[in-house]
Amino acid sequence: MDLKQTPIEVPATLEGITRKKDRSVSFRFNSLLEVSNADFGEMDKLFQSVGYLLFAERSLTNEDIPDEEIETDISKSQSVQLRDALWVLYKARGNRTEDKELWNIFYRKQMQVFKARVLDEVHKLDDTN
Repeated sequence: MDLKQTPIEVPATLEGITRKKDRSVSFRFNSLLEVSNADFGEMDKLFQSVGYLLFAERSLTNEDIPDEEIETDISKSQSVQLRDALWVLYKARGNRTEDKELWNIFYRKQMQVFKARVLDEVHKLDDTN
């Protein structure tokens, strides 16, 4: 197993979970033991990085740790990523970013174009079957 970094292993209590708008979940844990400054510094280096969270009511082994890579662009849902990409296109075309109504018209039009392309592909597949 090729771990880029030694995993953090801390006895902890799951104190709370919260559902977010994009249906992902925010977790809140508290360590059961004191954490040294050095260990806290190592944890702090990982602030806002992407990784796996393994939690069990037993000790975990190396076999429990997945070795596949994680998709790193998951802080935003796919729909938000698409909206952001359309915003970049909107700006690149020289549109006025302060005109929110014009942006909304552009966004709706682009989404309708995308929807039509997907449905056109569905109809083509239906016609061949």
